[in-house]
Amino acid sequence: MRSIPFRGLVAAVAVLSVTAVGCSSKASNSQSESSGIKTGPGVTADTITLGALTDLSGVFGAQGKIIVQGNQLYLDKLNDAGGICGRKVKLVVKDHGTDVQKAVSLYAETEPNVLGFVQMLGSPIITALDGDITDDKVLTVATGWSSTLLNNHNMIVLGNTYDVETINGLDHLVQDKQLKSGDVVGHIYFEGDYGNSAFQGSQYAAKKLGLKLRGIQVKPTDTDLTAQVTTLKARGAKAIVLSVGPRQTASVAGVAASLGYNVPMIANTPAFDPSLLSTAAKAPLEKNLLVMTSIAPYASSATGPKEVAAQLPKKYPSTKPNNSIDLGYASALVYAEVLKKACADKDLTREGLNSAFRELKSVDTSGLTPTLNFSNAGQQPSRETYVLKVDSSVPGGLAPAEPEAQSKVAQGYQSAS
Repeated sequence: MRSIPFRGLVAAVAVLSVTAVGCSSKASNSQSESSGIKTGPGVTADTITLGALTDLSGVFGAQGKIIVQGNQLYLDKLNDAGGICGRKVKLVVKDHGTDVQKAVSLYAETEPNVLGFVQMLGSPIITALDGDITDDKVLTVATGWSSTLLNNHNMIVLGNTYDVETINGLDHLVQDKQLKSGDVVGHIYFEGDYGNSAFQGSQYAAKKLGLKLRGIQVKPTDTDLTAQVTTLKARGAKAIVLSVGPRQTASVAGVAASLGYNVPMIANTPAFDPSLLSTAAKAPLEKNLLVMTSIAPYASSATGPKEVAAQLPKKYPSTKPNNSIDLGYASALVYAEVLKKACADKDLTREGLNSAFRELKSVDTSGLTPTLNFSNAGQQPSRETYVLKVDSSVPGGLAPAEPEAQSKVAQGYQSAS
């Protein structure tokens, strides 16, 4: 499996509100300019407007704000270098507060005026808008990694999905001899696409690795997981997989410590936030938790993360180092690569954008993510996962668990539709 640190939350951001000149909401309504470039919604003679449908005020508000900062950090760099196709790239940010009905309304309001979405945060939001995204042919970066996202060919997934993360994480524990065939593994997971996707991965890994799986589904509103941890301890679970949110992760770590239940824990991308290191859960998290993610650590020595780390204090001095900024930066970088290809093809319509997207076979993000292959619709853009350990001594709170490696167990896996 791979290693290196991941993300976080916290801080504030100036929300950008850009008024774009609207074309038709449908990708088929395009026009050509004198240069021969076809244009569509969100594209004028001097501007390409993109949207970010995110959470700035709800349960993932801190995360959403920092991902927006990452988006803007890259777009500022891009525009300083001249933009794309002679146009500046601007961002319209809308706050859905993780309210599905509000998100649906904001999408309808925003979609006609943007070429695409560089960020759409929240599995329930993406699920609710899945059909609209397909109908409108609007290329969208999913700020999430549920396996169902691979079914929408207008969706950009930045790396491997939760099921592959989980497979890679469990294989890491076996290879590290923290688990062996016959051991019981507990998996606490959210209801919905996120948790179900991760649980599919643990089911596959358990079968391949000879493990016995005990799954426990919880709701995002369940913040005291004493009963769930006590149950897993009684069942003799030798490790716990966490496909939940940061509050649940803190509860599990704290309860386990209070029970003297010292077992390794692995967590999917959304389950950890560096703000947890200022709580009583700090010590057990540092001792037992690994985080699996497709986004490289803030403290990584790779070119991309180093670039982000150099720019962040200049643009957003009050933002604490974390990996959500890297996620936002990578999202905008990948979208820019699609725009550059569409520009070269002289087609800045939504059809042109989607065609350009599927021509990208090897997107190098300078170490912000693994190399990404988007040419195979419905397939994982990457099967490599960073496996990170909690470490309060490094910026972002996560550090490498081991040198980079790749799980052989995940290679033959196909995500369920």
